[in-house]
Amino acid sequence: MIQHPNIVQLYETLETDNSYYMVMELCLGGDLLDRICDKKRLVEQEVRRYIRQILSAVEHLHCQGIVHRKQNKPKELHPFGPG
Repeated sequence: MIQHPNIVQLYETLETDNSYYMVMELCLGGDLLDRICDKKRLVEQEVRRYIRQILSAVEHLHCQGIVHRKQNKPKELHPFGPG
């Protein structure tokens, strides 16, 4: 199980005849795209913090032998952490 403060926790996976489901940690506060749209502009300090969080998470995955192949888009990033 992967545990890192900047990676959403996956609790369980389920499979039915037609679908797959993932039970994941709840993340409140919106995603990074919401934050960018709300503020219209991020200050450099915020951008640095978000980049550090992303790099820390990707580094942790790589140390675990996991390659993150999907692009890190603002809509998929939750900088406020789990709820």
